[in-house]
Amino acid sequence: VLSRGHKLGPSPHSGQQSSPAMVHQIRRPLLRVALAASCGGCALLRLASPPTSFSLFRGGAAAPPLLRMLRARSSVAAAAGSGGGGVVEDGQVVSIDFELKRSDTGEVMDKSDANGPLTFTVGAMEVFPKLDAGVKGMSVGEERAVDLGDDSFGQPDKEKVVEFPLDKLPEGVQQGVQLQMQGPQGPMIATVAEVGESTAILDLNHPMAGIPLVMQVKVLSTELAPTVEVDTTSPGDGATYPKAGDKLTMHYTGTLADTGAKFDSSRDRGQPFEFTIGVGQVIKGWDVGVMKMSLGERATLRIPSSMGYGERGAGGAIPPNADLVFDVELLKIN
Repeated sequence: VLSRGHKLGPSPHSGQQSSPAMVHQIRRPLLRVALAASCGGCALLRLASPPTSFSLFRGGAAAPPLLRMLRARSSVAAAAGSGGGGVVEDGQVVSIDFELKRSDTGEVMDKSDANGPLTFTVGAMEVFPKLDAGVKGMSVGEERAVDLGDDSFGQPDKEKVVEFPLDKLPEGVQQGVQLQMQGPQGPMIATVAEVGESTAILDLNHPMAGIPLVMQVKVLSTELAPTVEVDTTSPGDGATYPKAGDKLTMHYTGTLADTGAKFDSSRDRGQPFEFTIGVGQVIKGWDVGVMKMSLGERATLRIPSSMGYGERGAGGAIPPNADLVFDVELLKIN
């Protein structure tokens, strides 16, 4: 089922989960959402902007522009990169200035000048593997050209060119338009190759598949990454743990760490919360912390703001830069 909207989460009042499926026309097919759309179940899919009202699901009422999915994470982590020094290593939050170019034509695809630096956790699969490896060992202030090769977005595959009902696409869609669609593991980008009377041919290959890329980077800062504390209050089976792509059923109660004020509870509604782990549907603190729980376990997750809703908060429920505490129970793993 496909719809033109982009509402990944439930209303903060209804307690009902809307369908995550969608088709959304892309206006500027550049790097940031393109990265996420290429990544499958990796952590890039966790980088959408926080919602304007509280929801455990990530994503707001409209799909973010292409260049902003990683920048949303960057703005959250930028404060951590104001100082620091030393050499970039796994487990650190690194902030870089960059310019991404096609290595065959020299065309600039994206750069940090206009929208600020790119910030990510090294070794956490939040960026291209070759970029992740390329910054390791660099010092603050150092510059380097990182060759990303021609496979960062995969290679073109004829099997990914498919026929699709025209009435399931945005009205008036034309050849050459790019659409953002919700796939089984997060956003996908589709290019309209042909438009017929009742069907359209969609190319589900990434628009940058097979394109050789090089990124000029400069390390601005580096600092140890924040972590989630998981305190078990009632043990699980100790054997069955979630993995990325599993659908989980959980109960939770969320409170603000500094005041203890409760902002949401599935227990109060009498309705467990269902989501897919490891694909960015929920805040990063959940994706990381819940992975450490076994089936049947009840635990307290202590989540720093940078792994929650960051400097934007979530409407009136969660203020900016708020650390969070969740009392969670893992009921089912599907």
